[in-house]
Amino acid sequence: MKKRFAATSVLMSTALLLGTTSAFAATTSKGNSTATITFTTNEAPVIVDPETPDPQKPYDPIGDGGNNPTGNTGPLTLDYAPNFNFGSHESRATNSAVYQALDKKPFLQVTDRRAKRSKWDVKVKLGKFKSSQTSEDSLTGAKLSIENGIVKSAIDLIDVPAPTTQDVVLEAGAADGTSILSSADGTFSTWLVYWPGDLVGQGSNTRVSLNVPINTQVEGTHTATLEWVLSDVVN
Repeated sequence: MKKRFAATSVLMSTALLLGTTSAFAATTSKGNSTATITFTTNEAPVIVDPETPDPQKPYDPIGDGGNNPTGNTGPLTLDYAPNFNFGSHESRATNSAVYQALDKKPFLQVTDRRAKRSKWDVKVKLGKFKSSQTSEDSLTGAKLSIENGIVKSAIDLIDVPAPTTQDVVLEAGAADGTSILSSADGTFSTWLVYWPGDLVGQGSNTRVSLNVPINTQVEGTHTATLEWVLSDVVN
């Protein structure tokens, strides 16, 4: 009788021990969820002041004697291109002349908001001048020179390569454009090339000049269109 009780006690103890172990066994259960954010490029980028770029302080180039912003939208945009005003001068019937621009803050602005970043390039072309007197082509052979400008970013970015610029000479009516601002791989955000007037108060900008041949300096206002083209460069 004692042996049977002992065996039963052992079996009950074993059952309790196994039950306790099973009750505290680790279990694993998984689930997935999402975090989502969307960015659009439906609005034109903010124009920034070329002297002190700050996206929090939009710049009004029109109010400062500049050109209208392009208003372009999308992932890669040319936001602003400068006008160049060379003023009024007495016609020189005896020699060619070089005239400096009167603009103090001409600049070019590009914004890159693309998902897949590659190089981009801006080319500029000078069209034929037209005479206000005759409405015909004028200033044949005139050349517009734009010296190497100052490249700036709208914000301080770490490990982002800056675009590069160079001196250009544009002949009026030339068929092809000339590269004036080019990016490296991975360029992002808003970038400017700035040609500041360096003779403040004296009405000239030595970085931008127009060479007019002697025999074309006839009476009237002469206007040409500058065409700036931003292109995505396939790597």
